[in-house]
Amino acid sequence: MTVTRFSPEKDSKKKVIAKRKISNISKNLAIYSFNTFDEYSDFCLSLSETFKNTYDFLKKSVLYLYNSKYYLCLYINNKNLNSFKPVHYFIIEFASNIDNANLFESKLKEYGKIIFKTNAINNCIKHFK
Repeated sequence: MTVTRFSPEKDSKKKVIAKRKISNISKNLAIYSFNTFDEYSDFCLSLSETFKNTYDFLKKSVLYLYNSKYYLCLYINNKNLNSFKPVHYFIIEFASNIDNANLFESKLKEYGKIIFKTNAINNCIKHFK
């Protein structure tokens, strides 16, 4: 049996560094989870105030309701990937990024309810501003 010794003088100088989890951006699809519709609408309004440009990938978006959560699907092509990164970091301040987006999209299509079929962000801003 081994016993580990704890020395408060030695270990008290160690600094704890918290690193932010870096989420990967899929090359063709990104899905984000919002707990409530209010969170989603707050995100849309903040996005419209922060990013004045209307990016093409924001127009290619669908909003689903599944298991009492709202899921935003954004379709991105390779040429928009670099311009999408600042938007991605903005979105994850409001929502959670879903891993395995392509697989989860199949589940949303089969079991989820479509709230906005196209242009989900602009439709939310237009109807709930």
